[in-house]
Amino acid sequence: MALHEAQRIPRSTYRVQLNPQFTFADLQRRVGYLAKLGISDCYMSPILQPIPGSTHGYDVADYRRINPELGGEPAFLACAAELSSQGMGLLVDFVPNHMGISGPFNAWWNNVLENGRHSPYARFFDVNWRATESMERPRILVPVLEDHYGIVLEKGGLKLEYENGGLRIASGPLYFPLNAAAYSAVLARLSEDAALSGDDRQKLTELLQSFRQLEPGAYAWTSNPELPERLKELKTRLFSAVVGSETIRTRLTAHLDELNGKSGEAGSFDRLDQILSAQSFRLSRWKTGIYAVNYRRFFAVDTLIGLRIENPEVFLESHALIALLLKERKITGLRIDHIDGLWDPQQYLEQLQKLRAPSEVESGPAAPLYVVVEKILERGENLPSTWAMHGTTGYEFITQCAGLFTRAESRKELTRYYRDFTGENTDFSDLVYEKKRLVLGEMFVNTLTHLTAGLFLLLTEDRHWRDLTRAELAIALRELLAAFSVYRTYRRLGEPVADQDRALIEKAYLEAVRRNPRFDVHSFEIVRDVLTGEYPDRSDPPERREQIERWVLGLQQYSGAIMAKSVEDTAFYLYNRLIALNEVGGDPAEFGLSLEEFHAANRERAIQAPHSLLATSTHDNKLSEDVRARLYPLSELPEDWRLWLHEWRGLNQAHKTTLDGHPAPDSNEEFRLYQALLGAWPLGATEPDEDFRKRIREYFRKAVNEAKLNTTWVEPNEAWLDAGDKFIDRMLSPDTGRDFLASISAKAARLSHLGMVNSLTQTTLKLTCPGVPDFYQGNEVWDFSLVDPDNRRPVDFDAREQLLAQAEARDLRDLLLHWQDGAAKLRVVHRLLTFRADHPELFADGDYVPLEAAGQHAYHAVAFARRRGADRLVVVVPRQTARLGCPPIGLMWTDTTAVLARGTESAGEWREVISGRTIAPADRFALSELLADFPVAVLYSAQGATGE
Repeated sequence: MALHEAQRIPRSTYRVQLNPQFTFADLQRRVGYLAKLGISDCYMSPILQPIPGSTHGYDVADYRRINPELGGEPAFLACAAELSSQGMGLLVDFVPNHMGISGPFNAWWNNVLENGRHSPYARFFDVNWRATESMERPRILVPVLEDHYGIVLEKGGLKLEYENGGLRIASGPLYFPLNAAAYSAVLARLSEDAALSGDDRQKLTELLQSFRQLEPGAYAWTSNPELPERLKELKTRLFSAVVGSETIRTRLTAHLDELNGKSGEAGSFDRLDQILSAQSFRLSRWKTGIYAVNYRRFFAVDTLIGLRIENPEVFLESHALIALLLKERKITGLRIDHIDGLWDPQQYLEQLQKLRAPSEVESGPAAPLYVVVEKILERGENLPSTWAMHGTTGYEFITQCAGLFTRAESRKELTRYYRDFTGENTDFSDLVYEKKRLVLGEMFVNTLTHLTAGLFLLLTEDRHWRDLTRAELAIALRELLAAFSVYRTYRRLGEPVADQDRALIEKAYLEAVRRNPRFDVHSFEIVRDVLTGEYPDRSDPPERREQIERWVLGLQQYSGAIMAKSVEDTAFYLYNRLIALNEVGGDPAEFGLSLEEFHAANRERAIQAPHSLLATSTHDNKLSEDVRARLYPLSELPEDWRLWLHEWRGLNQAHKTTLDGHPAPDSNEEFRLYQALLGAWPLGATEPDEDFRKRIREYFRKAVNEAKLNTTWVEPNEAWLDAGDKFIDRMLSPDTGRDFLASISAKAARLSHLGMVNSLTQTTLKLTCPGVPDFYQGNEVWDFSLVDPDNRRPVDFDAREQLLAQAEARDLRDLLLHWQDGAAKLRVVHRLLTFRADHPELFADGDYVPLEAAGQHAYHAVAFARRRGADRLVVVVPRQTARLGCPPIGLMWTDTTAVLARGTESAGEWREVISGRTIAPADRFALSELLADFPVAVLYSAQGATGE
């Protein structure tokens, strides 16, 4: 149920990336600028306590504390107060799916490591306790060691310490709490030390007996809720004994030194090994986690553990502070991170809506909380209609704009030129399937093993399926997951499978069978039937049906991560035909979007989710909005692009390095690199500086590692990476790349001019189409950032504030003549944001009416109207204008007109919002006049006929 009302609905949002270098106090100083710009709601990255040093905040370590590295609670409250004083709301990014567990900073997790399944927090985390090499005792795999456990141990890399009143094992900067077995082992030796006095020996002996009662025993698989408190009490008694006796302190240190062993004497580490083997966790080499980690991770990151947010206790504990801030109106809305990782997104969103202010509870039904979810929708996919939220974070709008700016007729040419240059001829859908199988076999092999084992045990209870082997199930499950065309399905416990999900599962089944004719189809059929709810049938006991449903819900939590890692973080870096289309939420195989499809998407959003965010740049983007805007015209200039590639290959061939008989970088990497250079090239530059070269080197290293072909993050090929650095440095150096620099700087200047027009169009559309326009920090002016961390560089707010004042004082022709300073874009943003503030209802629930263009260049015009009561808004922007001339203004539009539809006319004058000029009423507008001085126009009249 996409909501159409809320306690507060933003008119616009401005995303800021908070970090130790840009804190609450820094943001507070910029609130006035955001208000002047016309922003209604600030949109913060996560604000809760992450792992110290976090640059993004998605590794939350403490849900009950505001990040002290950002200034903590006092600074947050001061910033929130400043926002409130300016009449601005606050949307906060919240992370319900996972927590950060790197280091000793997550108290819940440390309690689990210390107490195992007896910890009150054991049920907070999504741990498969029975996925262990030993069934005697449940253990958690902790893959943090640089080398194999035995090697690290016998090199003295693991140290038993007594610090802060407790025993711990230290591994470099990391340390881990120990259970009662470790205390028993240490006290057994210490209590027999001849140097102790009788009183000290008596204290330690009594403590030893008490600790031994807490050691894992017959109840290992049964939770003992009293154990953690009892262990805490005994640790306090031990601390008192240690503090009270210098002899105990001295001899404890000596015994710990002895237990820690001596390098070169393998047997001296046996006792430490025994202590570690008795723990509730097992330290291992970091690579072991790929194959054996037994907890659900965020994507494939071992240090981000999945939360069981569906547990009411976990929900309450993790949302206590956020609920308080919502009730006190310090926060007015939430952006929910990675909704697809949750067990039951619908249930979670319903719980969120109960976090409301006390006054509203007293006065009756509360207005809903404004909530948007991070969700990638594939083409034709719809969010479940039952979700209590206002929409998504807007990735799909990026894709719609990309389609509008891409010339569909160039598809075959660009595909051929890409193939000729690189030798790549793989269809994108085939590439995605191949890379899904890759990540399932390398990054998610433990997930596949776990899911297979769970289903295998359930099916062996049925004599009809007990002959199906675990290997057959693993193959079927792998192939169906690889064939999924969406991130996940949304089956709920005790409910039938939705028609959309059923169709998607059937489609994946047919695709998997088609691609695997050599395998027995029965294993594919049973997995399909389990997913669709056809199996088991109603004759099975309810308990068994629920078990199988729970298995399905568990699988759904993983499919989105598998999709993301294989598509966004692998295939997008391998399929380089036009990288402007390789964007989060996009599909590089889709090439162009008809104007009718664009209008249809806007009309659908106006009806179904009018308050969904509209994004053009985000912190997750592969390329910023202005980089993409520069690259779309390559689809309009295919022959020029072919000639440029041929020229540049010849100029740069000598800069490559031969490794094992292959040139590095390879031609596909080179193809991507040229696009990245064109998109990010500094305005007006003929010779980029070292900062730009460094940015390109870092981007290229990330791209080739993500591609997982010639190098990977797990197994970096340093020779290949160094060859890429060398190639970039030589081609961008005035000494060795002068001819290339002269060539690419000229081409980049041409594309940047075209990109300017695309960006003005894109910005205007975002500010006038149905939805809430979202601005990523700094992108109110030109921003030519690449993928993170490049897009998280500091923003020069002083320069933007100064430019805002200048932009308002200049006429449009001057803004266009000196467009490189970014004032033209800033003028559009400011004028339209201010206009939205004056006419909120028009944008919140106004109709969207497509308008037709007529004349010679009608194809290149995008026109529509927004209508509410007597209010009329007409928007006219250009698209795909590379061959019209740049900028596309004035007489080049010849006889082209925008025709008003019935019910969008005005009885009075129109005011052009960006320029402020007036235009006489008419039933059509000549674009040569409407766009005489500027590429985009937005007309407003309050004298439309009502009752249309």
